[in-house]
Amino acid sequence: MFNTRAAGLYILLFAASIAIATFVENDFGTSAAQKIIFKSWWFELLLILFGISILVNIFKFRMIQQKKWPLLLFHSAIIIILIGAGVTRYFGYEGVMHIRENGSSNSFLSANSYLKFQVNKDNKTYNFDEEVLFASLGNNHFKESYNVDGEIIDVEVKDFIPNPKQILETSNDGKPTLKIVVSGMNGREEYFLTEGDTKRINNILYNFNDNDIPNAFNIMFKGDSLSFKTNTTFSQMVMATQTRDTIYPSNQYKPLRLRALYSNGTNNFVFPEFNPKGIVKMESESVKVKNESTTAVVLDISVNGSKQETTIYGGKGNPGTPKILNFNDLDLAVSYGSKNIYVPFTITLKKFILDKYPGTESASSYASEVVLTDNNNNVNMDFRIFMNNILNYGGYRFFQSSFDKDEKGTYLSVNHDFWGTKITYLGYILLTIGLLWTLFSKKTRFHQVIQKIKKLRASSSTFILIVGFLLSSQWAMPQTQISHLKHSAVNAKHAEAFSELVVQDYKGRMKPVHTLSRELMRKIYRKESYKGLNADQILLSMLVNSQDWYGENIIKLGNHQDILKAIGVRGDYASYEDFFDANGNYKLRDEVRRVYNLTPKDRGVYEKELLKIDERLNILNMMFTGGLLKIIPDTNDENNTWISNHSHGNGHDSQIATNFFNSYTVALKKGIETKNYSDANSLVAQLKNYQFKNGGDIMPSTTKIHAEILLNKLNVFNRLALLYFLLGIAFLFFLFLSVFKPRVKLKTIYKILFTLVVIGFAFHTIGLGLRWYISGRAPWSNGYESMIYIAWTTTLAGIIFTRKSFGGLAATMVLAATILMVSMLSFLDPEITPLVPVLKSYWLTIHVSLEAGSYGFLMLGAIIGLINLSLLIFTNSTNKERIKAIITEMSYISELTLTGGLIMVSIGTYLGGVWANESWGRYWGWDAKETWALVTVLVYAFILHMRIIPKLTGLFAYNVSTIFGLATVIMTYYGVNYYLSGLHSYATGDPVPIPSWVYIVVACIVTITILAYIKKRKYKVIS
Repeated sequence: MFNTRAAGLYILLFAASIAIATFVENDFGTSAAQKIIFKSWWFELLLILFGISILVNIFKFRMIQQKKWPLLLFHSAIIIILIGAGVTRYFGYEGVMHIRENGSSNSFLSANSYLKFQVNKDNKTYNFDEEVLFASLGNNHFKESYNVDGEIIDVEVKDFIPNPKQILETSNDGKPTLKIVVSGMNGREEYFLTEGDTKRINNILYNFNDNDIPNAFNIMFKGDSLSFKTNTTFSQMVMATQTRDTIYPSNQYKPLRLRALYSNGTNNFVFPEFNPKGIVKMESESVKVKNESTTAVVLDISVNGSKQETTIYGGKGNPGTPKILNFNDLDLAVSYGSKNIYVPFTITLKKFILDKYPGTESASSYASEVVLTDNNNNVNMDFRIFMNNILNYGGYRFFQSSFDKDEKGTYLSVNHDFWGTKITYLGYILLTIGLLWTLFSKKTRFHQVIQKIKKLRASSSTFILIVGFLLSSQWAMPQTQISHLKHSAVNAKHAEAFSELVVQDYKGRMKPVHTLSRELMRKIYRKESYKGLNADQILLSMLVNSQDWYGENIIKLGNHQDILKAIGVRGDYASYEDFFDANGNYKLRDEVRRVYNLTPKDRGVYEKELLKIDERLNILNMMFTGGLLKIIPDTNDENNTWISNHSHGNGHDSQIATNFFNSYTVALKKGIETKNYSDANSLVAQLKNYQFKNGGDIMPSTTKIHAEILLNKLNVFNRLALLYFLLGIAFLFFLFLSVFKPRVKLKTIYKILFTLVVIGFAFHTIGLGLRWYISGRAPWSNGYESMIYIAWTTTLAGIIFTRKSFGGLAATMVLAATILMVSMLSFLDPEITPLVPVLKSYWLTIHVSLEAGSYGFLMLGAIIGLINLSLLIFTNSTNKERIKAIITEMSYISELTLTGGLIMVSIGTYLGGVWANESWGRYWGWDAKETWALVTVLVYAFILHMRIIPKLTGLFAYNVSTIFGLATVIMTYYGVNYYLSGLHSYATGDPVPIPSWVYIVVACIVTITILAYIKKRKYKVIS
């Protein structure tokens, strides 16, 4: 049960279980994943067996006797982490505390759910509760018996209904039943009224009974018709015909109309449905239990054999509303949901503070100014709780979670898990030391592989396998097409001067116009220039001569034929005037309105594409009007909002904006006509001085402005994609040349090409450094930045591990080029954006750099594996020894890269847990992103341990596993963001179907694997 084969099985079962749990959570909610997997007995047994197998193999491989301290340390650390997780699981707890300004609290609502009971008997009250976990999946069995003051209380759960909704059905045993829809505090509210019932809803008493009640809305069903009587005046409007009537107080019954709106001026209600033989049943609207979902529990409760059925409602973070049941000798109140947990001190909220990005309503940071009072220990201290800055007192930790809409109250996450956190953190520290130690110790596999590579190279006359190809294309391909627009366009030199002005974008970021103009062109045209004009010239030319641009095909269209047909165009682009008919009416107006009224989940490919095109049209319109040029500081605005010529207001700064744009437009037109831009240059210079004088602290420095413009001009990453691609093609060419023509001397070419790789890497580093300096944060916080960073780590891994390997550098350059080309796709925007508050942490720099950086190392291993299998396909009797040497060496190199990647992803994953603990109050919560990161760790740990698992020790199995293991990296990086829900929503996009090319790629890899296996069996090249 605990040999290497069993340990490998436990690793794979562990990885598969938690991977499946993420899909269960996505479809059925967190509670379902916890119930059937994370908190199940078999999962805990699996972790125990996994831990024991590690302990057994520590002794089996004599790690202590052979003084393999790094291996002993990090394997022991895994056991310690598992123990810490167990302590957290059984002894830790958490919840949420809500406090309003100037209010105090000494309790919080638990994260776990409970069945709560209160028994009142003979003026005595008894309270007790049971922790429960009900979910859409799994067995929700609960049956308990309690003895309360001599009374036997039996409780049994009959049903659990997620997202319950009452429906009206026909039954032979049914009674006349009306459905009532009223307008309540939470919007639409539905109720049911059965004949014989009397219910007060809001301020109206509804009486469905033959016996009238004064001041009630009396309803009667006789002779297959409904009627009503009231002593209050009501208006009646039939919804279908919009016919209105007034019903005055009367002693006579009047016909009751279904689907008519009744109103007394204060209350509005409709009777949409009636069933003469109706029964009210409850069903689930959706099986997925979200954090905000309400759930229902149907209970059978009996006291001394007297049974009653009741339904109670509750949910996560919701204490639930007690349902009171009356028995002969006692009253029993039962509820379902979170319970109050009391702390031995009080927290008072003095003030909640919300900071916003300049000129926006987006939160930059938020904090709670609190006072902690502990009378038992004479403590009265002030503290400021904000994201990543926690209050730690008495074993409780308080974290800034969220806030009320009116910004007058705060929600604090509360965590009580002292020992679980300490033990786990100890495991993290030991794991880090052990993993890093393996890179330097001579008693580890890492050192052994390095020695094997050196031995292979020393014994081979053809060990130099890295080559290159001379770069033969231009860095850039500027457009030289001349058009009529150039005659009415703004001079390039003046446009460059204007581009150095600072502008405030809609997200509040301060940046040069040089950046804004290129972002706008990428948005509407997908390119940064048009007919020989750069983005700055286009922006200014549209401002002063907008009519010249109405007929230009500058708006990028999608491929949806229905949209093209509606606009009346063919091709990939349309002009501004194509969107309007002869009367100036917007052709897509009605369709756009319809789509905007749809909920996001109901918008398909057509609807989303329509909204994107509508957005591009609106951006172009604002470019024509100058509405996006927020270049005038508003000195009177507390939120540092800058204004454009379209900003509304009567203040001093609004007048400055009006005067500037009026004067500047005239000066630009004069410059275009006379080719003399002196007046326009003077106005730009004056505005630049005004910006620096009145821009305040949000104004970027001149150095930062010039750095951003330099980054835009260098276009580093797009150009590197071309360089890396050409180098990759060259390396592959000479790799196969070295196989079939081993006598060709490639040493000089190798030196030249490796120098180009190093130069490219240097420019890559400079580009990342510039982006870091400009944004003021590490450049890997969004999709585009993570891609260019992964490409950087890929190149770094190649230079470190494959610098003397022909195929290794081929794999490095092909992979880096592919990643950079993906970053150039339209769905990854290179725009530098502000961070949401939770990302403003030094943990971001450490965690994401290691996590995303590891992907480059792991992907490089996969590409090497693919090249190795491809080489096997070309094996023949003449070159088999040569190919064997190449594959063996490259497999060892791959093992080094995977080891480096595994160390990085392991440390990065648990540091993500530390970050979560400092931000949300828990170091592990089985969020989809962190779960798939752990899946990646487990899968690659298995791959690197395959060499000691019987029947999996061969190089063929290893190379195949490196390729298919990459699927976990892709799922972690891409799939979670697009296909699963979780805390990492700040990085997510719209859910998308799996592209067809994915299936094609998988089919090709499977084909290559089969062909390679056939050649392997034939020539016995590798094991």
